[in-house]
This record gives sequence, structure tokens and C-alpha cells, in this order.
Amino acid sequence: MVWSVSTAKMFERCQRQWFFKTKLANARAKDWERQRAYRLSKLQSVSAWRGNVVDQALSREVIPALERGWPISADRVIHSALARFDRQLQIARAHRIMDPEVKPSDFGDDLAAFHCLEYGGIVDENEILRARDEVVTALRTFFGMEDLIARLRAADRLITQRALSFAHSDTTVRAVPDVIAFFASAPPSIIDWKVHAFGWRDAWLQLVVYATALTRCKPHRDFPIATDSYEVTDVELLEVQLLTGTIRQHALEARQIAEADAYIARTTEAMDLAVGVVNGKAAALEPKTFPATLYPGVCGRCPYRSLCWETEKLWISKPTSFRC
Repeated sequence: MVWSVSTAKMFERCQRQWFFKTKLANARAKDWERQRAYRLSKLQSVSAWRGNVVDQALSREVIPALERGWPISADRVIHSALARFDRQLQIARAHRIMDPEVKPSDFGDDLAAFHCLEYGGIVDENEILRARDEVVTALRTFFGMEDLIARLRAADRLITQRALSFAHSDTTVRAVPDVIAFFASAPPSIIDWKVHAFGWRDAWLQLVVYATALTRCKPHRDFPIATDSYEVTDVELLEVQLLTGTIRQHALEARQIAEADAYIARTTEAMDLAVGVVNGKAAALEPKTFPATLYPGVCGRCPYRSLCWETEKLWISKPTSFRC
């Protein structure tokens, strides 16, 4: 089993959603059921999509330029990001994600699909305008963080969106930090971008897992240092809120590391029990064996709603509780 913070949180919100995401969806599947689940997994809210546009601008243009010492301007990056925004918006509006004649890979990095269009809604044009404005705000805010930019330029190596894995009992823990900064005479730093309008979410659990993964993983070939020489508490952890301009530095304590370790163990055990793992092998899985959430808010945002409704119709003719 591969564990991540996002899948563990999903499992706690709705086990059936977790099943569709981690056990059924398959990008390479020939059968339509698995392919359909994979395509549904690409559905996003407008706000989540605009956060991805910002992430792409930073990871693909800004950070590589800073690492190489190249000049880069806010205006140039914003122009490029808005061009990407418009390309992806056009793809999302066409909403061909569920067309069997179209491969999601045909759209490359510009693939975008809106949850509202799949489930009978319309795109809120005011929300699109707000998302566009927030892309500009987030990038201008970044370029105004002079101390952070100087810190990034001082790094010997900057690596973006790199998957890190380590073993936790019989589970593989996977984490993908936004940025890892390596320094010749200091411990590495991990930077996590946040694009929230209110900037209040605390990402300590995610950052603890990032730091643990960096110090326990098998180093990638382009890592300039042996990361296992550092303790988890040595890693500098920065949560950067790009809409508010707030930088929160997380100083880890042994208690938080222990809590994260216990959370991984607890949720892994719950997942193993849910799939019926015996001697490392899972039982045959069906969606109806995984309970759906009872919270309407979770259902309203779920990309797998149509699959879940079909499961309910096949399972029982008259639901006794609210289902996705």
C-alpha cells in the first residue's frame, strides 16, 4: 500500500471515495469502469484549479530561473501564467474529459476539468474572474517576498515536485514537496506553497511527513547531499501563503513527529482492515463494501458522485441514509 497525507484524509472523510481514488482508478486501464474513475479523479473546483496554475508557474518557470541565477520578472511570469490559465480554461469549458474518444494525455500539462460541469452545473463567471485575479495576486505577492527569494537564490540546488518515499512498517509513505532547497553549509529547507484566500490552514502534519520523507528516503541521484545525515527536526519547514504574504516557519518537536508517526500507523491499519489485507494480499474489492460519508458537504465536492450513486442503486433500492 502507498500512503500519503491526502489519501489518509480522504479515507477519513469517505472510505468509498478513497476506494474509487486508490483502488479503482487506473489511467492505463482498458475497461471503462477503471478508466472512468481515473477521469473523474481529474475533476476540480475552480479554486483548486487556479492554485495549480500558480504551482505550475512557480515550479516550471520561477524556481528553475532562481536556481540558475537567471533574471526573471513578475510581469513575464504573470503573462505566461495567464496564458496557461486561458488555455486550460478553454479545455475545461469544452469538458471532454469523459469522452471515450479523447485521451486525457492528449491535453498534456494543460488538462483541466471542472466538477460543476460534470454534475449539471454551470461555470460561475464571477468565480473565474476572481480566480484570474488571485493568480496575479499570488505571483505578485511571491515577487514581493524579497527575503524568501534571496534565500532561494542562495541555495546550491532547488528541486520542485519531487516524489519522496520511505518505508513505514509494511507501507510505503509517499510525499511530494513543492520545493526542496539544499545548502552547502546548512540543513535543507522544504517550502510548501498555499493559495488560500484566508491563509489560516495549518499544514504541520503534511510538513512533518515531508521532512521525515526527506531524511528517510533513498536519495535521488541529483541530491547534492546525503539527507539521512540530518534529523527530521533539522529540516527547515516554511509554509508560504501566497495570497496573504505570510510565511510560517514550523519548528518541529518530538511530540509532533511521534503524532505523525502514530497517525500513519493508525490510518494504515484502518485501510488494511477496510480492504481485508491478509498476509499481504487484499480481498476482492467492491465499492458497496466501503461506507459512504453521511456528510452532504463531502458528497457535494466528490468527483466520484456518479459512480457512488450507481453503486447505491445496485445495492439497495431505497437508501436509508444520505449517500453521495
